[in-house]
This record gives sequence, structure tokens and C-alpha cells, in this order.
Amino acid sequence: MVLAGKYRVERMLGRGGMGFVLAATHIELRMSVALKFLSDRYSRRPDIAQRFMREARAAATLRSAHVCRVSDVGRLDDGAPFIVMELLVGRDLSKTLRADG
Repeated sequence: MVLAGKYRVERMLGRGGMGFVLAATHIELRMSVALKFLSDRYSRRPDIAQRFMREARAAATLRSAHVCRVSDVGRLDDGAPFIVMELLVGRDLSKTLRADG
């Protein structure tokens, strides 16, 4: 599946209380990215969608080894907003805590 005409979805990375994150590849750049979306329930609420976009703008200004870099934002054809972030590779925190305490 290709989203926004340029991101090929690879797999689901995770799901939370308000949304989900997909691993994808930018087709032209051949770069792995993470796409963050609000769930349908929240993406239709203008107040929450605006807050989501403010989050993207704020995160885009941060430069730290401890914060994912934001490289793009957009909206799907149905108006659902999304944030494009660097895809970081690491260990799942909940699995690490179960294994190592």
C-alpha cells in the first residue's frame, strides 16, 4: 500500500491509546521512515488533529539524540493527518523490562 503517493507501508510498528505507527519506505529516496497516525476516532476531531500537528511542529524544532527527527507532515485523501519521522531501530521497552526487570 502506498500512502500520500510516496510512502510504501512495510509493517505495523505499534499501537497506542490515540493512534498507531507504521514502518514505511519513501519510494523516491529509498529511505526507511516511521509514519505516525491518529486513530479514526481521534483524526476526525479538529481539536485533536490540530494538537497532533502542533506536536509535529514542536518536534521538528528539536535536535537531540533522544528525540525522533520529524521530516514531513501531511494529510491523507480523507483528511487524516500524519507525521513522518526517522525510523529508529531498537529493543521494545516492555519486552526489555520483562526480560531484564
